[in-house]
Amino acid sequence: MIDEMEQLEQLCAAVPSPDWQRLTAARAQLSTAIRRETAGHAARRPRLAVSLALRHRWLSRRWLGWAAPLAAAAAVTGVILGSQGAFSPVHRPVPSSSTHDPGLGLAHPATAYVAGQSGTVTPILAATGTALKPIRIGKQYGQISSAIVFRPDGKTAYVLSSTVLGGGSGTVTPIRTATSTALKPIAVGQDPRALAITPDGTTIYVTNYQSGTVTPIRTATDTALAPIRVGGNPWAIAIAPDGKTAYVADTQSGTVTPIRTATNTALAPIRVGRNPLAIAITPDGKTAYVLNNGSGTVTPIRTATSTALTPIRVPAGSFSMAITPDGRTIYVLDLGSSQAQEGMVIPIRTATNTALRPIPIGHAWPSTMNIAVTPDSKTAYVANASTGTITPIRTATDTALTRIRLADGAGPIAITPDGRTAYVIAGSGPGRTGTVIPIRTATNQVLRAITVSNLPSVIAITPAPRR
Repeated sequence: MIDEMEQLEQLCAAVPSPDWQRLTAARAQLSTAIRRETAGHAARRPRLAVSLALRHRWLSRRWLGWAAPLAAAAAVTGVILGSQGAFSPVHRPVPSSSTHDPGLGLAHPATAYVAGQSGTVTPILAATGTALKPIRIGKQYGQISSAIVFRPDGKTAYVLSSTVLGGGSGTVTPIRTATSTALKPIAVGQDPRALAITPDGTTIYVTNYQSGTVTPIRTATDTALAPIRVGGNPWAIAIAPDGKTAYVADTQSGTVTPIRTATNTALAPIRVGRNPLAIAITPDGKTAYVLNNGSGTVTPIRTATSTALTPIRVPAGSFSMAITPDGRTIYVLDLGSSQAQEGMVIPIRTATNTALRPIPIGHAWPSTMNIAVTPDSKTAYVANASTGTITPIRTATDTALTRIRLADGAGPIAITPDGRTAYVIAGSGPGRTGTVIPIRTATNQVLRAITVSNLPSVIAITPAPRR
């Protein structure tokens, strides 16, 4: 029998920076090896990147037994893992009206797509809360999907996948949404981390962490173009509303590299803080905001001149953020440094570039948090994996409302284009199906869970139809 604790410590000691999804995947492989008593697996010492920021980033509370050894690695490398915390009152699921309708009042023409480590993508019809047949895009446990984008007409989804343990070449798989058909995967660079699509839907840009490049993909033909060299270890990417410029956060270089989309040319890098992990751009395109995990700052960039402005101080270690659709507020997520400190959401007013009073959302370290904002900008929903809760925040007053307790964890979250329903990925594990929990935003009621493939890690919803 493999000493699973010893092997996990070997994995954590192996290397720098993966995201939480790869840690989940590595655990799944380790669990399989343990069950099979295959001692040969221990000698492989696969390369496991341990990441500080896990945009993506939540592990099922079913894996709490691993929290202690991994927390030790977290102290050095910033691993963010599942852990138990204080629970708020339970919100019981609302029963559905029929066996075919997991939730009452779900009536919007949208489809959620859920992917992860199962090698499949599960569509969920939002109108009925029904999961459709999973779409095969790769081998189970061989790869992990970390991001999904759509063409503006919603006819094609693009799923970003990479090898479970990082370092290998990645792919982007197109899926025809009308027929749930996966097309030929498009090869990109080494260890891809993020992707973004231009507003007109003609080009997708993929950041390749190990390659130090960005791969453009022409969507008309689903072909990859020549990679664009950027700074060291590119991670996040965002595209200006006019589609003319993509901005890439280079974590190793501490820079942001603008790319002219008309020519796919990288411009002079803009110096920001240490370890930039996230980018958000205002709806008017005038300002890009860059979250610097290593510096504990957010750097505004005036896009007209590519000029970095005075950094805004936030807690060191803040790892993710979101901007409201109206562009008035950015919400920065901070886990806190220990169980003695609560996780916080820090609002930043974009009109003045001022950080406001933090909003506590319960103990979050050493797990992770996710955020989504309703299309009307009135409510932000923050998922806390450590407590298994969702905290609604009224954006007009930056006030936290009553927490919503989920029975099986709280991970990545997405909201339908009409704002009526939030979908939250819940817990999963090897050999155990995954679940997605709908929440009715009008009442913050939890609806019946929807079964998806195991080990889900990313969810995205088709865009609203253009008028």
